[in-house]
Amino acid sequence: MKRRWISLVLAALLAVTASACAPGTTDMPPASSEISEAASGVSSGTDKNTDSSTSGGALPLVEPGSETLTLLTYQNWHASSYYDADGGLPIENKIEEITGVKIEWECVASGDYETVAQTRLAAGSDLPDIVRVPKGAAGLTTYSNQGLFINIKDYMNEQTTPNLIKMFDENPIYEAYCVSPDGGIYGLPHAEYDINNYVVMWNIIRTDWLDTLGLSMPTTIDELHDALVAFKTQDPNGNGEQDEIPLGYQNENMFGLYTMKHAFGFNNTDTWSIQDDDTVQFDLADDKFLSCLTTLNKWYQEGLLNTTVDGSDSDMLIAQDRLGAQTISSMDNVIGKNDSVHLVNEDGNYEFIPLLANPDYPDNEPKLNKRQSFHDYYAVTVDCENPELAVRWLDWVYASEESSVLRYWGFEGDTYTVENGKKQFTDKVAKADTSAIDVMREIGGWPNFVGNENGECFMAMYVDSYCEQAYHDFKDVMIDRVPISIGTPEESETYSQKWPEINDYVKESVINFINGNKPLSEWEDYKAQLQTMGLQDIVAVKQAWYDRMKDIIV
Repeated sequence: MKRRWISLVLAALLAVTASACAPGTTDMPPASSEISEAASGVSSGTDKNTDSSTSGGALPLVEPGSETLTLLTYQNWHASSYYDADGGLPIENKIEEITGVKIEWECVASGDYETVAQTRLAAGSDLPDIVRVPKGAAGLTTYSNQGLFINIKDYMNEQTTPNLIKMFDENPIYEAYCVSPDGGIYGLPHAEYDINNYVVMWNIIRTDWLDTLGLSMPTTIDELHDALVAFKTQDPNGNGEQDEIPLGYQNENMFGLYTMKHAFGFNNTDTWSIQDDDTVQFDLADDKFLSCLTTLNKWYQEGLLNTTVDGSDSDMLIAQDRLGAQTISSMDNVIGKNDSVHLVNEDGNYEFIPLLANPDYPDNEPKLNKRQSFHDYYAVTVDCENPELAVRWLDWVYASEESSVLRYWGFEGDTYTVENGKKQFTDKVAKADTSAIDVMREIGGWPNFVGNENGECFMAMYVDSYCEQAYHDFKDVMIDRVPISIGTPEESETYSQKWPEINDYVKESVINFINGNKPLSEWEDYKAQLQTMGLQDIVAVKQAWYDRMKDIIV
């Protein structure tokens, strides 16, 4: 099977995702059940014998208030609304009402979470019922191998977990990211699969500067070079000074320039790729990448690249009307950048650069990689006294349609309405002074716990914006990344021990090749050092992950 097996995932029925936002405030609905069922659009299910056609089982799961589950997770990503606040948040309160299960929150700031969670798990006792597993898939393998997590699969069937069964049937990629090599399921991943089919993350350029200089949107690597030269020399911001920075950086800092490799014979924009023979390859050790680095080094010597390696001055440069292009920005962030530049130049406008052609590789048709779609697993610990209830709660919260509507759309009549069968956000969300996601997070929506984020909902926040254009421009060329999957204990140990050091070495070397601190003549030494550090072992691990996932998905 050819490398584009991953793109088949686009044909699957999708389910979810989220994006970063700035904190803010807005009016919020009451935290109590004063929001009526009619307004919420979600039945409270107070009759235990009532069958839910969507969830496939009876709600509430237990007599309301009779059972409590403890949950260790991140604190809400909002400046003033916390999951563990007195009185709770409206959406989490509604979840408790619907399921009958009270949640006892143990919330930790995301920056401190790994240390706290690892300490709790290392103790091996008095564990919360449900925990956000530190260290992602590797952590899940480590702690499940230590016997700290139950096998969720032991509790999965049509009666107890109808929503997970349906999700796995309709979207096998979810099952592929849940199943461990021994066949067990020890955690459910925070999913950004659905939203990543909508959210473009790519390199951007000032289209108004192109217009000012009489240039078209670049479609080749040479045309991009010429545009950057013009940005540097022809005063596109019109202030009479040569103060423009042609190309700066956002995500991945200067290292993010590796994405230019797509114009040098590579089939995607990520560091890893799947070849035609279904083998996994680390592209930044391929000799074609030397051609990319040679070009970028030339651009640096010409003064086309920002010398601030970490990109920390990018926001300032944008606000000063001085930054011509930037690497790796998500499309909702592009809107924010345009808002920023509009404060000093009402015509300022960033848009995504198309995938670039190169006459040296005339037959190459590269694809744009999406963000990693699954991460940060949630597991039920062996200290949970009612593991079946914990699994049933996860089934409804993570995989049911009712939960998705409640958690990502909120309350019908308050945060969204339905017209002709189509949901749309109310002005309270869509026209708030702060971001739409922040409005939702203030009431407990767009959660960062047990998330299965909704792409259609995300796009509804950006109706009639550049996000719609960007999605339509790139949706047919977007593919998934080579997976970071659940490994065997041996694979996880190899990856955890070797990859961080290799990754740091690669990033440092790429930056130094570009800015000239490392001569391009040392390319062969760089490749040899990667082998000495064990890159071939990481490739083997990645290959094993890919092969196992492919067997489930196909």
